[in-house]
Amino acid sequence: MKAAMKVANVKMKMKMETIRLALLVVGMSVAAAAQSADQAPPSATPAPTPAPAFGQNAPVLNPENPPVTGLDVPSLDLRVASRSFFAPAFQVSESADTNGGNQLGAGTNGLESITRVLGAFDLQKFWPRTDAYLEYLGGGAFYSSPFDARQMQAAAFEGVERWRTGQATLRDSFSYLPDGSFQIGYGGDPGLGLITGGLGVGVPGTVPLNNGSAGSVGNIPRLANVAVFDVVQALNPRSAVTAAGGFSNAHFYDPTDTLINSNEYTAEGGYSHLISRRDQLGVVYAFQLFQFPQATGGEIYVHVVNLRWSHTISGRLSFIVGVGPQYTELNLGNPPQTHLEPSGRAMLRYKLRSHGSLFASYEKYISPGSGFFAGADTQMVRVGFTRRFQRTWELFADVGYSHNKRLQESIFGATTATSYDEGSAGTVIRRHLGRSYDVFATYRFLDMNFNEAPGFSPGLGVGNGTVAHRHIGTIGVEWHPRPTRID
Repeated sequence: MKAAMKVANVKMKMKMETIRLALLVVGMSVAAAAQSADQAPPSATPAPTPAPAFGQNAPVLNPENPPVTGLDVPSLDLRVASRSFFAPAFQVSESADTNGGNQLGAGTNGLESITRVLGAFDLQKFWPRTDAYLEYLGGGAFYSSPFDARQMQAAAFEGVERWRTGQATLRDSFSYLPDGSFQIGYGGDPGLGLITGGLGVGVPGTVPLNNGSAGSVGNIPRLANVAVFDVVQALNPRSAVTAAGGFSNAHFYDPTDTLINSNEYTAEGGYSHLISRRDQLGVVYAFQLFQFPQATGGEIYVHVVNLRWSHTISGRLSFIVGVGPQYTELNLGNPPQTHLEPSGRAMLRYKLRSHGSLFASYEKYISPGSGFFAGADTQMVRVGFTRRFQRTWELFADVGYSHNKRLQESIFGATTATSYDEGSAGTVIRRHLGRSYDVFATYRFLDMNFNEAPGFSPGLGVGNGTVAHRHIGTIGVEWHPRPTRID
């Protein structure tokens, strides 16, 4: 019995050795075949593979350096994994305003307090090739002298659809504000950073589709909307064509019908080419139509050609400059009045190593006139600074100035002046208290100066001069719980 078991064990060992030897031979054969394939002559025909899609990986479609003729600007922030979420927020603030009506002349200022109660939410949702963003802000503003309660509404939407060699984007921004201040989105009222409040888009070298908001009209309510659709199509990894169309309007709820409402239509197309990893050249053509009530100015036609150059250092610096001729036709009388002059735009954004960033911009374009004029030749410059301190403190400061020259004399208009200047400066200091609460304090100074007595005050009060000064101080608290994922 023991002898039989020994014989069986010997046979089993022989089978295992045979299997091991067979595996060794197979492995050596595979290695030899692989080595032979690596040493195949160059004339050998490789197996066919599908051509790579260059759309989402092409340098010309890189979000850190998008086409210079498009509406997107290079990103200076590191890209992280995106998630779909819903995030609410709630804010209460108290402001002291020395000239809420933005009245002209001495003796018209009067201190008043404004209490704002605002709610907001952010929603973003991602699909394989589609992104959707939605922001909403709503609430009320309560004025002390005289007592008045007014609603505040602002909403912004952005939808992006991508394909192999391009993308299309739809943007819309709507606001109904109890006063005509242009400070939304720049650290001022309303919202104070609760949501962005604006899309920040613009046709290169022309009006940045900002509802004509290059001036403050005091306590006159205003409804404004901007809608833009743009397409980017890559021709190859170094070149792309862009196209965009937009509509913008501004409607002032002025009981005396003194301020001028406006509609603006824009269409533009451009070609961008990467000349190096960091530099682009582009050319863009834009057409704009401004419409006003017939008695105040009728229509203005604008044709713009811009040559553009950009220099981008990923995550650190973005510089864009464009310049070109601008042909303007005023539809007044027969024949129409025409003007040929330069237009331009320059924008610098720089990220500091010390948790801060700088931005500066200059633009010369035709604007709707901010309710004062039926069209204006506008020059605007802005400089800003942001900085984070010790993880819990944030600082934002900016200075801005605009010069606005009347394009046409209205039969019935808001003012007899031919130009006005407006300057502003402000700062926002924010302190994070844990993950869900912030406290903040802001200060803003506004100065408006007409070249002659306009015949009315921007707030439609009893102003009797050419200059309006305004100081606004605000303190507030904000609650924003952790976002809720909706994947």
